[in-house]
Amino acid sequence: MDNITYFISQMPDYLADIFNRIDRQAIEKITEIRIRKNKPLVIYIYRQPYFLLINGNLTAELVNNCVAIDEDALNFVADRLCNHSYHTNMPNMINGYITTKNGCRVGISANAIYKDGQLSCVRDITSLNIRIAKEHKNCSLKILNELYANNTPSIIVAGGVMSGKTTFLRDATRLLSSGFADKYRKVAVIDERHEISNGFDTGINTDVLTGFTKSKGIEIATRTLSPDIIVCDEIGCKDELEEIKYGFSTGVRFMISVHINNNNIVSNRLLQGLVATGEFDYLVMLKSFTDEYEIIDLRLEDFENNRNVNDYPFFIFPWIDDCY
Repeated sequence: MDNITYFISQMPDYLADIFNRIDRQAIEKITEIRIRKNKPLVIYIYRQPYFLLINGNLTAELVNNCVAIDEDALNFVADRLCNHSYHTNMPNMINGYITTKNGCRVGISANAIYKDGQLSCVRDITSLNIRIAKEHKNCSLKILNELYANNTPSIIVAGGVMSGKTTFLRDATRLLSSGFADKYRKVAVIDERHEISNGFDTGINTDVLTGFTKSKGIEIATRTLSPDIIVCDEIGCKDELEEIKYGFSTGVRFMISVHINNNNIVSNRLLQGLVATGEFDYLVMLKSFTDEYEIIDLRLEDFENNRNVNDYPFFIFPWIDDCY
């Protein structure tokens, strides 16, 4: 069962029937489904929003017969995605998301409840943002041919929301651990939110630590798994940066991703801290749904210069078509 089919199966029957009327080519391109209480349902195909009509057609304009979500439908979907146990999912829900059985992350909006000054739980969910994780095999092949054919460098993959960072890491992990360039590299994936590995092929020589914080996962991997490469998605705090520094001291290489806004790499302090370690060889900039990327050789020039003479664009997302 693919991810979009899974999410349709978690909807009330009437809503699932409408989704099943959507043109198949369009439904395969869906990247987000936004479900909000007492508001029209919004579907994103890449970055373009569409409203769903009762007959299964999509429209870019809000009209009278667009599908709206009432409280019962929202609660039905939320309950199914939590496998009928809000208590079990509460640690993640406090942090604003649910990780579903198929490895996708669903963002939630809800009311926060504090006890003794600490956030103890959330209740009364008002919206769900279903992000459809996708597997695109060999999407990382061009970059790997450029950077990993003869070496095993450490790289930072940077991009904005939905620029393909996680998809790239997943595919690169699979290839690097499965004999790319005649080398079966030992790869350790620190999959804190179950988004890289759950339900996907990560290769034959890969160890996956799920649910651990990135800091703890890196510590465990370096001490017990002897990896050649550690893969982490969306590094976001100083503790993780410090653990990466420790990992480098043990001889491990890293492939990590960092979220940036508007490709502004110079003002991103975390990215500056990563580059300042002097251990990363390349910065790979993914362009959001423009099917281009740039490689910046961090060994050749100061990071503050933002670019260097070896910059040039490549195609990285051959599977992306024009929006439906």
